[in-house]
Amino acid sequence: MNNNTCDILIRNGQVITMDPERRIYRSGAVAVTGSRIVEVGADADLRNRFDAGETLDAKGGIVHPGFIDAHNHIVHTSCRGVFGNVRDTGSSSVNFADWKAGVTGEDEAAATAMAGVEMLRGGFTMFIEPGSLFSTDAAAEAVERVGMRALFAPLYLWDRRETFDAVPTLVSPSLTARAPVNLDRSLSQLDVELHRNNDPEALVRGYVFLYGLGTASPELLQAAHTCARDNDVPLFLHSGYVPGEGEIYRAMTGTSQLVHLQEMGVLDEHTVIVHANVLDEEEEVAVQETGCRIVWCPAAFFSLGLGRGADFKMAERHRRGVPVSLGTDAARDSTPGDTMLAAHFVSQTYQDPLSPGTLLEMQTINAAAAAGMDAELGSLESGKRADVVVRSAGAAEAYPANNPLHLLALTMGTGSVDTVLVNGEVVFSEGHSVRVDEAEVYSTVSTSVIARADRLGIDLDHGWPEGGSHDI
Repeated sequence: MNNNTCDILIRNGQVITMDPERRIYRSGAVAVTGSRIVEVGADADLRNRFDAGETLDAKGGIVHPGFIDAHNHIVHTSCRGVFGNVRDTGSSSVNFADWKAGVTGEDEAAATAMAGVEMLRGGFTMFIEPGSLFSTDAAAEAVERVGMRALFAPLYLWDRRETFDAVPTLVSPSLTARAPVNLDRSLSQLDVELHRNNDPEALVRGYVFLYGLGTASPELLQAAHTCARDNDVPLFLHSGYVPGEGEIYRAMTGTSQLVHLQEMGVLDEHTVIVHANVLDEEEEVAVQETGCRIVWCPAAFFSLGLGRGADFKMAERHRRGVPVSLGTDAARDSTPGDTMLAAHFVSQTYQDPLSPGTLLEMQTINAAAAAGMDAELGSLESGKRADVVVRSAGAAEAYPANNPLHLLALTMGTGSVDTVLVNGEVVFSEGHSVRVDEAEVYSTVSTSVIARADRLGIDLDHGWPEGGSHDI
């Protein structure tokens, strides 16, 4: 008789633990009780030592910790096909910022549910939403309904306008009417999502995100830093997005943005800089000296066309020990499951390749650390939350099976996931959600997008003729 019991035993899998030793069990198992991992090890050993209430046979498929999308404007996924180019400043009277502002709580719930199902299909169990939700309660309900995790921040915290000139389609009168560029409003909202942290079992938690890009005054920056530190949560902000942003900031302050943050005491090991596409040498030194973290969004790097005006620094930063994680930014033209592949292609383009193992670190343990949750998430280890993904061994992209790191990072994207556990509960099984009706989720978000486009006067015609039916 076995000496131990567990609720669920995931067995017969290629277990990629992402633990400090980066151990891989070619024939491994994961024992789960309640919301926690009890033990990870060789399949034969755990089968002999555990009596399981339920056994899940991975059938030789890859088993890994749930991926974490470290930066995802979750509702922007519903912008697919609406704009040919969201940065277009042409003749249309409605821009991407108007689209963001025209959302309702129902729209946000619909988009979040759809994006959540898509992320589960890509092996993601958590995302970090950067303060672009008008109704966080509606979105949180959708996250919990799907069965994922999320980190939410207050809505668009900003009190300066100058750097909007660098990317004009990020803002519009309709957006700033709903989220005023105002110091008093921003200060009053800093901690509004932190109540979610009172329940340690909550799937949706809160943190602090300033919009950044030079849109925060020193007073707002320092208040946000104090709020984050007092409440033991990370402080995130966008910075180094495009070249023009940094030039405007230097003209405003006489120094580079991250150097200024360092001088104010805002940049430290619990501060997370999102994008960091275009930092100058002084800012690189500030990153190194302060130990701050970086979230890189490679699909956004591609879409911004930065190859002509930015040096690729992510591989070099990784070698220097800078903690870099990966985010989608907005899954308008791709899915979160494409992020590691996009990062791979960018790094190859600059002839400084990121290895599959490094990409997996960026999508798991580094992302968990950016969220301030590395003690709970990011690897398969005893005592951590049981957020576990089982990939199908029957997927063509799982072969040849000689290098599971390469496969998991670069070929096994959306569609190869068989089973997902979040907090020890099976929320996805046999390639489908067990929590929501997927067809209903997809229909609801499609209807939502059509209605929002109609409200804003946006023509959704894709430009190609559609053939009609013919009588026979």
